[in-house]
Formats: sequence, C-alpha cells, structure tokens
Amino acid sequence: MEIVIYLDILILENIVVNYMILAVTARFSRIKTSSLRMFLGALIGALYLVFVFLPDMKFYQSVLAKIILSIFIIAIAFKSVKLITFFKTLALFYITTFIFAGAGFALLYFNTQAVMVKNGVVVIDPSLPFLDTKWTQILLALALAGIVTRILWEIIHNVRNKVMVQLYISFDSKIIGLYALVDTGNALHDPLTNMPVVIVEFGAIKDILPGEIRAVFEVSGEMDLGNITTVISNTSWFNRFRLIPFSSLGKENGMLVGFRPDFIEIDNDNEKKDIKDVVIGIYTRSLSKNEKYRALLSPDLI
Repeated sequence: MEIVIYLDILILENIVVNYMILAVTARFSRIKTSSLRMFLGALIGALYLVFVFLPDMKFYQSVLAKIILSIFIIAIAFKSVKLITFFKTLALFYITTFIFAGAGFALLYFNTQAVMVKNGVVVIDPSLPFLDTKWTQILLALALAGIVTRILWEIIHNVRNKVMVQLYISFDSKIIGLYALVDTGNALHDPLTNMPVVIVEFGAIKDILPGEIRAVFEVSGEMDLGNITTVISNTSWFNRFRLIPFSSLGKENGMLVGFRPDFIEIDNDNEKKDIKDVVIGIYTRSLSKNEKYRALLSPDLI
C-alpha cells in the first residue's frame, strides 16, 4: 500500500521538533541565543528534507551530508563561540536529538503500521484514523517534543543539583578552601550589579573577614542588620559590602550581608575557573547537617 507524503506537513513538523531540540541544547549548554536564530536553524534542518526526497540526490542521504548539516545548524542557531565550546554544543545537540528520536520510535512503534522509512526519513502514515488531519500530526509532534523536553530537564535538574565542587575564596589577600554544592535553586543576584551570589556559611569564611566585621557577626548574627551595617559603614571595606534580599533558606523576605571577594576559584574535575564578578553572601546557620558542603553555588558559575 502506497502512503501519500505531505511534504508541507513533514517540513512543519520538523521545524517544530528541530526548534525544541535546539531549545533544549541551548538550555543544557547555557549558551545565550535568540528565538530567531533557533528558528532559522530549525528551518534549515527542515528544508533539508526537500533535497532528500528529490531524485538523484543520494549524497544528501549520506552520513557526511547529515554531519555537515548539523554543523551548519549549530553555526546558525548559536552565536560565534570558541571552537571547543562549539563542539561541546554540537555533542549536546546530537545527544538531545538521539533521545528525541528514541522516544519517538518508542511511541510510534506501538503501532508498526503507522511508520515507514523513506530515503532515511521516518514518516507517519497520515491515512490512519488517529492521524487523519494535518493538525493532528502537528499536535502529536508538539506533544511528543514537550514530553521529552520535560523529562530531559527533570533528569538534568536532579543530577546537577547533587554536584559538589572545590571552592576557593580570596579576600584581602587571604584564601580559604571549602566544598560547595551546585544548587539550581540558588538564583540569587546582587540587585545593584546583577552579579551572581555564592552563599557561604559564616563559620567557613570568618577567618578571612576583617576583625571588626567578624566580631559583629559573632555577637549579633545576621538578624541585627542595623548594627552590622553601622559597623561596616565605618570600615575601609564599606564599598565592597552589599545587602542582598532573599526569600529562601528557610526564611521569607530576608536579607543577607554580602561582599565582593578578590576572586573565587572553582575546581571542578581538575578544571579550574577564576571568577571576579561575584558576591559572597554570608549565612550564619549551617547549610548541611554533616558539613559535607558549606556553600551554595549557582550553576551559572560552573
């Protein structure tokens, strides 16, 4: 039995799915891009199908052509980046594509009569009762992409939330080292500079703080903000300290005292990264019961 392939539907479905794959790739790689660039990348990938179905175009069905196409898609969808970052993004694009494809096959092969492969392209038979309209096929593609994206993001969220790294903090030429948890729930930023905030226990960082500031924390704690700000305003470190509003850590509408360090160094699997544009938020209670980690690090800093 011959199956009629509606090329317009095939292209539209692939634009939708390609866009979702690029969106997931952008989310995982944390590379900033625009919806327009991702749409253009998705469009290029979908238009590739036109050449696949043309006669005497066997080259476009080859592995080499598909690799060239994916490189072209990534180059269009994402801004110019370093070569190593480009290939990491390309690898994430392939991984995401394979997971989408695997989920698609798993769902579609519940009804093997619904699927055929034409010139290396998987096609759904539109004559089946549940696929009797163009919009039904498009909605199926949307729903499938949405489900897979949601599952992927939950998996990555849970994995990244458990990652710990070695963190070094330098202030006034003094350095301390501690373990930090990469916490996806830490989205704190300094409201004045929009710098990310690393939340650190006072007990872990007190040895590098100026004596007068350390003393007021030991006596008053973070609750007596009036006393703390008065003491800080009379020191030479006044311009490096901040007040950071927050609504987590077991308290709503709270305020953290923070400061700008000389720099921090993140040692993640022997890959070291120095950062200066960051604020350290001082937390007077414990972050973990067994002191396995003593700081919360935003994933944006990794």
